[in-house]
Amino acid sequence: MAKQKLTPEENAQRKAERKEKFKEMNAKNGTRWQAFKYLLCTASAGIIQFLSFTIMTFAFKKLDWGTINFITVMPKTLFVATTVALALSVLWNFTLNRKFTFKSAKNVPVAMALAFLFYVPFYPFQTWYVHTVSSSLGGGEGAKLLAEATVMLINGVLEFCWQKFVIYRKSANTAAHKEAAPDAATDAAPEIEHIKDSGVSVEDVTLDDTDTITKG
Repeated sequence: MAKQKLTPEENAQRKAERKEKFKEMNAKNGTRWQAFKYLLCTASAGIIQFLSFTIMTFAFKKLDWGTINFITVMPKTLFVATTVALALSVLWNFTLNRKFTFKSAKNVPVAMALAFLFYVPFYPFQTWYVHTVSSSLGGGEGAKLLAEATVMLINGVLEFCWQKFVIYRKSANTAAHKEAAPDAATDAAPEIEHIKDSGVSVEDVTLDDTDTITKG
């Protein structure tokens, strides 16, 4: 049976459909890869946060700094440990994810301000959560560490969504393109000189035409 010949319009439509499917598949794979890299970066930030919180928890064990009323009444030692550990984690996580996960060339102060905006509601929630959960579990060091570990998991999921869909929604991979641009210009320079030597106007030549020009 002879294969039915497609009209130019049908052929163009099929090409467009294949291109769109490839684009969707590439976007899904890109999101999975971003999530994996984010997981690695956040895991390292989580280790920093958990270790610093653990060290301060045991270092402040015998200290009595009184209490502080921040969302809820809690020991100042717990407040300081939670705040410092979170700050170290945020700085590390922001720097790594900006450079390696999302590869963004977005203005750093703007990106940092958006990252800070995430913690306007989350920071009070985290301090309240750690105190409430640890108190309900007895208030010991083990209870505090368990509360800290669980809130870190919540933070990781929410912050990935915030960074991907808010902070770097339009600037992901722009750093990679920015770095590639000078290299592309350098690679094109010999070809442009070749075109000029051939006597053809550069403005009249498309990218595909450069492959057909040879020295006379």
